[in-house]
Amino acid sequence: MFTKIQHLGYQVRDLNEAAEWFSNIFGGKFLPGRQSPDGSGNGFMHFGQIEIELIQPSDVSFIPEGEMVMHHVGYRVDSISSEVIELSAKGFKFVSDTPNTNPLGQQVLYFDNSTTLNCNIHLTELPEIPNVDGFGEGLPVIDIVHAGYLVKNVDTIVQWYEDKFDAVAIGGIGKSVRGARNGYVNFGNVQVELIEPLDQSLLKGEEIIMDHIGLVVENIDTQIEACKKSGVTFVADEPITNRIGQQLLYFDKPSSLCTGIHLTQLPD
Repeated sequence: MFTKIQHLGYQVRDLNEAAEWFSNIFGGKFLPGRQSPDGSGNGFMHFGQIEIELIQPSDVSFIPEGEMVMHHVGYRVDSISSEVIELSAKGFKFVSDTPNTNPLGQQVLYFDNSTTLNCNIHLTELPEIPNVDGFGEGLPVIDIVHAGYLVKNVDTIVQWYEDKFDAVAIGGIGKSVRGARNGYVNFGNVQVELIEPLDQSLLKGEEIIMDHIGLVVENIDTQIEACKKSGVTFVADEPITNRIGQQLLYFDKPSSLCTGIHLTQLPD
């Protein structure tokens, strides 16, 4: 069972500049990862109680200046070997027979994205003593409530999650606060939001693409003000409440390296 979103991964033009941006906005600590002679490398941001992976590829020409690109979701599981057996029975394939160990000591195994609608997803198994350096510092983000995706047809993708992950659509399919149909899908202890945009050109010919991350805070009004002091602007003056009772407010994309981020306060 997926117990938690371990992290969201972003591709960035410059690892140090991206780490500095996260540090300025969210605080916490940057944990350097591996560096390669070709200029590629990675690292991890820890703040509040969450983790973000930053990846600088060897070729950054596809990443626009001043932006970062959502790349993958890492789901935490208790045992990768057990999950592989169950997920293989559902038709999933993996890029390797055995997981790799990342710089934080986490075991990581990516799905073959030919079996995940071309989305990058990996399983994560923590070491016996996880690296928690930086947790409890910076903006007090409790968790990642969901990864959000734009989809060509929300009914089709909800059905895919139900079939592949035994997921449950919470609140059915309805109108998104962004003016399009959407669905919230829970599986294990994690959630995805699926948004069918009015402007289908946003999908760039794909059936599904990554769109945003939702960061859970205890008091959204307090953390909105904290983010404003760090230079963040928001799309509205007040948070809105979505169909499943979550209060949320999106960052203005120019103040979030042109990626989707919203603060979220869960219902009682």
